[in-house]
Amino acid sequence: MDGDKGVITFDSLRKNSALMGLQDFSDDDLMNMLREGDIDGDGALNQMEFCVLMFRLSPRLMAESELLLESVLQQEFDNYY
Repeated sequence: MDGDKGVITFDSLRKNSALMGLQDFSDDDLMNMLREGDIDGDGALNQMEFCVLMFRLSPRLMAESELLLESVLQQEFDNYY
């Protein structure tokens, strides 16, 4: 994270890529990842954009979240009827 700006910039992503298991990513890969997650178009990832991107890029997290959502919806449905 860029400590001065409080967001993840391309430079901070490249600098810390090994910490996140992205050491084999090229600069183009990292830039594409940044662009994909940059919802507001400011050229950086804020905390929410980063979290959304990580969920989208992690099938296991998505599957677990989907199961949790289905369970909660089923409980709500069962309580309602």
